[in-house]
Amino acid sequence: MPLPKKIPRGGKSRSLDADRVFANRYCVDKKLGSGSFGTVYLVQDMRDKYQWKVLKEIFVGELAPDETVDAMREAKLLSTLHHVHIVKFHDSFLDRESFCIITEYCEGGDLHDKIKAWKNAGKTFDESLILTWFIQMTLAVKFMHEKKILHRDLKTRNIFLKRNVIKLGDLGISRILMGTSDMATTFTGTPYYMSPEVIL
Repeated sequence: MPLPKKIPRGGKSRSLDADRVFANRYCVDKKLGSGSFGTVYLVQDMRDKYQWKVLKEIFVGELAPDETVDAMREAKLLSTLHHVHIVKFHDSFLDRESFCIITEYCEGGDLHDKIKAWKNAGKTFDESLILTWFIQMTLAVKFMHEKKILHRDLKTRNIFLKRNVIKLGDLGISRILMGTSDMATTFTGTPYYMSPEVIL
């Protein structure tokens, strides 16, 4: 089956890594971004009707053993969180020196870019839309808390849009609370941003 000609909206331009294939299955189209733990790509799943998905690549060869365990924990957490307002987990695997996580693709990008684009265009969000998005985020966080999981890095960069519906993602530093609040007292996350969950 040939690759779709139309490139989905959102993200960066076509990547230099385009056509790179992970696990003989996921074909890279473009780079969506990068962070302290790795790089995120838009890929097509050649075994699933060439569906668009997101691949997060974490270079475990350069990570300490405990950081590798953190990556495995992220995948395990994602696989248990089935909720309409949480980014869907599809797969995880090792590919040479990389640990890869496959999730659903949110074509609307992240909330940070959405807010910036609207501000640059001189537009404002309707109050009803803001309230709708807030409720969706709250439902996602409530679902995680019921499973004794803290996201610990809630920010607009980690909130995605799919058909204008909020999807909470990037659970790379989420932790399961072991029956106490002790685990919630350590400070992790983006250094210049402090999550409300950590402060409270």
